[in-house]
Amino acid sequence: MLTFEVPSRPLRSGRYCHGEVARALPRSKRDRTFYASVESLCQVSTYAESERAWAVARAQAQGRYEKLPLMRLMRLMRLITKVTTGRTTTVHWVDRDGVQGRYDLNLLDWRERQWLFVEGPQGPEPAWMWLTEQGLPMLPDRWNTVSQQANQRCEQALLTPQERETPRLLRVAEIRGRVPCATPHSMRHSMALYMLILLNELMDKKYGLTAADRRDFAQLYGDP
Repeated sequence: MLTFEVPSRPLRSGRYCHGEVARALPRSKRDRTFYASVESLCQVSTYAESERAWAVARAQAQGRYEKLPLMRLMRLMRLITKVTTGRTTTVHWVDRDGVQGRYDLNLLDWRERQWLFVEGPQGPEPAWMWLTEQGLPMLPDRWNTVSQQANQRCEQALLTPQERETPRLLRVAEIRGRVPCATPHSMRHSMALYMLILLNELMDKKYGLTAADRRDFAQLYGDP
């Protein structure tokens, strides 16, 4: 996700904002709609103004963006000059040689997005929203490492040294139940399940379905 793709306009209820995932990013290669609570977006904004801003300032002070290898993956740093909206959202950019170009934002995959920069208060900075401590884009596979490190910190705090010596799959249920084991896949699945349950409840309230009505529909169409 790029910084200007973060949802900002609340829906009618005022509790959620509507966002879009570009078709080049999911495995299905189709547009995806998502909803984010205003509270969670406030946390994203806090991250952008604190940890992210600190990482960018540090990278700029060290000249890290100017030292990016020009031939890496045969791509150049592209500075976004403007973003136009219409039937499609188009990104206009200029590269290090001054060559201008534009591309449909919906068709940019994560490999191309990591080279997009915007003009920040102190100079160019990545348009990529989530950055490492070095101020560089957090690539998709790195989120597995983030989850692993978080799991290790939980084990360090919640288990004894003897309990940590036993591999997780060989631990008894009581010990495994005391520490979480989060992965990007499990978090995505948990969010999808939560949204499905919430949608069912909202549909029941909207149409006044009773438990018996719900059972009839489940027998007819299947229970999701």
